[in-house]
Amino acid sequence: MTSKQPKKILLFFAHPDDETSSCGGTISKYSRLGSEIFVCTATNGNKGDLGTGDLVLKREELGSFRENEEKVVLKFLGAKKVYQLGYDDQGLELLTEFVLENQFFDILKNINPDIVITFGERGYSGHTDHIETHISATNAFFRYIKVNPKKNIKLFYTSMPKFFAEFRNMDLSEAEKSPSVAIDISDTWKNKVTALRMYRSQNDAQEIAKMFETVYSGNYFENFGEAKDQIISIFEKLKHYGYSTNPTEYFHQAYPSLKKYNDIFLSKTF
Repeated sequence: MTSKQPKKILLFFAHPDDETSSCGGTISKYSRLGSEIFVCTATNGNKGDLGTGDLVLKREELGSFRENEEKVVLKFLGAKKVYQLGYDDQGLELLTEFVLENQFFDILKNINPDIVITFGERGYSGHTDHIETHISATNAFFRYIKVNPKKNIKLFYTSMPKFFAEFRNMDLSEAEKSPSVAIDISDTWKNKVTALRMYRSQNDAQEIAKMFETVYSGNYFENFGEAKDQIISIFEKLKHYGYSTNPTEYFHQAYPSLKKYNDIFLSKTF
């Protein structure tokens, strides 16, 4: 791990709003600290919801609407630039082999980042677009370091504490349940919630915003119902390793790889 401020952070995700639900607080935090944030989104999300509240969209206009939402959101969060590749939602697995990987590789060469963030193997949800993004971004990353062996660069996958993933019965890879970095977003979680609500086209974004606001505004442990005492006991044991009930976004360091995650004290910075 390094506590040196990363100059450039590049994120690869599948749909508009993935970046904010996964790590919107981190984007806001590091942009405030002076890092340049770049986001690449592979699809335009044109198979998603057709609006929330009084917003009603037509299917043919959804893709461009979601891309415009993303531009506004990322400007709000402080990102420097968004690359929108514009593929159809649920269509990444249909692309010709290496097409997405090559585009990601070209962006890596163009940005020359210090930190790369993307989905882990299961993409949180098992969505095929998330998985294809993980595969292409990971392959592009390792191609990049092969031709830039002296570059000090790290690859991170979005992750969460193992006990939480298992409590929610989430089908995640071991890497996605093995965080090594815990970014405290106490100062920026409200920006994350605001940004999610700016994705007015999508129910998921509204529900996630409500969830984060409920969790971070009230008593964290009350959200676990009958399992409350069990979760408190687990957290007390995990405090030693850097886990916290503060608003936090977790990441797994995939490169350079770390061998024994069970013995790792979570870093608070990249």
